[in-house]
Amino acid sequence: MKKLIIKVIGVLLLISFLIYLFYSPRLKFDVLENPNKNSTKTTQNKDFQESEQNVENPMPKEGIGTWIGQDLKKLTDTYGQAERVYSYKGDFKNYVFKEKNQYYLVTTKGNSIKSVYATGKEAKVNPVKISDDASNVFEKFSINPEPTIKSNGKKYELEISDSDMKTQTLIKFKDIYAQVYIDQQANKIVAVRYLDSDALAAFKPYQMLSDKEDGEVTRKQKDLPYEQNANQLMTLYEITNEMRRLKDAEPLSINNDLAHIASFNLYEAIGTDSVEFTEDALKQQLNEQEIPFVSTSQNVGYDFNEVPTLIHSWLNSDIHRSRLLNSKYNEMGGEVTNGYYTLIFVEDK
Repeated sequence: MKKLIIKVIGVLLLISFLIYLFYSPRLKFDVLENPNKNSTKTTQNKDFQESEQNVENPMPKEGIGTWIGQDLKKLTDTYGQAERVYSYKGDFKNYVFKEKNQYYLVTTKGNSIKSVYATGKEAKVNPVKISDDASNVFEKFSINPEPTIKSNGKKYELEISDSDMKTQTLIKFKDIYAQVYIDQQANKIVAVRYLDSDALAAFKPYQMLSDKEDGEVTRKQKDLPYEQNANQLMTLYEITNEMRRLKDAEPLSINNDLAHIASFNLYEAIGTDSVEFTEDALKQQLNEQEIPFVSTSQNVGYDFNEVPTLIHSWLNSDIHRSRLLNSKYNEMGGEVTNGYYTLIFVEDK
């Protein structure tokens, strides 16, 4: 009887193990959803209690923080014409500028600079510095975890979560802000975005509380210009490689055949009730398209307003980070559509 019970238990354990292998989440590429998306709520009390900082951080005297509010012409006089220009949403436009070890994504509205995202070892992000220890930020600057901003006649109260504080803390400099992107694992600054309150309200990188019903709070993907997809994909490639350079990993070359597979995957996934991306399916598609590879993986993100926040969310998610920075990969291809962002990584033969 005892032997029978042991056999039954052994069979049950074997079945459980096989079920685990079949449904193992490690065989799936988890979709990273924006944790701060659709979290904007309307407050019960229409009157905000303004949270003022006891100490005001002095305005930057040099670097990209001084670009905010300036005419775009002043920037092009210094750096020349942008490598790429594309519409973001509404009247916003994005301009991409590159220098050696410097990458700038400049957002304008009516030729006025509203936001500048910067990364690269020599990016001018004063008074902070790329690759500097993140603890210096909290020692040198006053940080308000619940700032109130005003944009287009409306008030918004931001809620900087504990996770945000560690990965994308927000510093207020008089009438502009610096969103400091932190690699939490290394505790290093990897990028900085300076922006005004209009851009902060439009990008919505944090949870927001509105003082009244606001139809623009929850952005719809269909409101974005169609041509943004291809340009967002190029930005996705560029910032991915900038992060790899910062981490001393070789940049990836772009493989358009991988991009076609990524596009097909998203088309198929979005057309079903359950969006799922699996390693087996990806390998099968690579074989069918006769794309040689030794190993492959895929990152997927959903419902992020723009690329920088997505990339840094991947960077601070262990499983997505391991793919993003893996030195064995040498090619990538991706797609951006309907709120989904995907990158396929391949180690070729």
